[in-house]
Amino acid sequence: MKRLGLVLLALVMMLTPALAGRQIVTAQEDFVVVVIGKSVHPYWSNVEMGVRAAAKDLGLKDEQAIFWVPPTEDVAAQIQTMETYIAQGVTGIAIAPSDPNALEPVMKKAADAGIIVTTLDTPPVEGSVSKVYIGTDNYSAGFIAGQTMAQLLPEGGLVGIGRGSDTALNALQRTDGFLAAIEGTGIETLEPVNDREDAARALELANSVLSANPELDGAFGVYAYNGPAWATAIKEAGRVGLTKLVCFDATTDIINGIKEGVIDATVAQREYDMGYKSVELIYRMATEGEEAAMEAMGVVDGVIDTGVDVITAATLKDYEASLDAKGIPHEWTTEGWEPPQ
Repeated sequence: MKRLGLVLLALVMMLTPALAGRQIVTAQEDFVVVVIGKSVHPYWSNVEMGVRAAAKDLGLKDEQAIFWVPPTEDVAAQIQTMETYIAQGVTGIAIAPSDPNALEPVMKKAADAGIIVTTLDTPPVEGSVSKVYIGTDNYSAGFIAGQTMAQLLPEGGLVGIGRGSDTALNALQRTDGFLAAIEGTGIETLEPVNDREDAARALELANSVLSANPELDGAFGVYAYNGPAWATAIKEAGRVGLTKLVCFDATTDIINGIKEGVIDATVAQREYDMGYKSVELIYRMATEGEEAAMEAMGVVDGVIDTGVDVITAATLKDYEASLDAKGIPHEWTTEGWEPPQ
């Protein structure tokens, strides 16, 4: 009997480390996932719509799928929010780290506490505790943006770049991809200006760049609000059609810019899918197991690439039809509008 007790004790000791780092959901009502974005903006509203849709499809209550963003990009606020939900012992956290290096320690703290940690929109650091990154291949997307600009400026020219961060990997990778695509095309770029995810500051910087370079040939907007900021500055400077504008995302103001002819092209991310898949993946990991969840969700090398769509005036109606076919909501419409011939 004593020997049996020792054997059972040894088994418990062997199993304890394996169980300690795993969030176990014994019932659906025990499940809570938190999705942390970067700032208040229509782009993140689209992510939230995906979170809400996934929660509904999975039969979760509102309080079981929590979406949170700071008013503006705020690394300290993201860290503090992570700490709050670690203390609450939630099942999983999906975060878009404004500064991946600064967020990694608190992400590790969450993982060590048995919380499932994933990232969306912005890739984590190399060797991160994030189990999966869900979002755009930002270098490839930036490369596509650069190719698009090269098509718009076949004779080359001077291009300004506006972005919201000098540390977030998505901003850096998009910029690097853009620069790689225009290499050897005759296009030269100004030093990127950083608005720190402040839309008002983005407009000020766009105006400053155009004021200093009144014959600017092109502009590249790296974040969702950069395109509209450039668009406003271009209109105020009387440069519509002269300063070619390529940007990111498909928020209502960007689509309106395409319809007006001030935005030439945008590389639309699938942010709704990022929110939806973040909730679905963590739920599957918690209920089905990590390996089964990754296989079901098509994870490749720790990534779920949500892809991009290039939208121009010529392709806008087709893009809208594709959203409608998938049941993805959008606040804009092309009804009553026709692309220029």
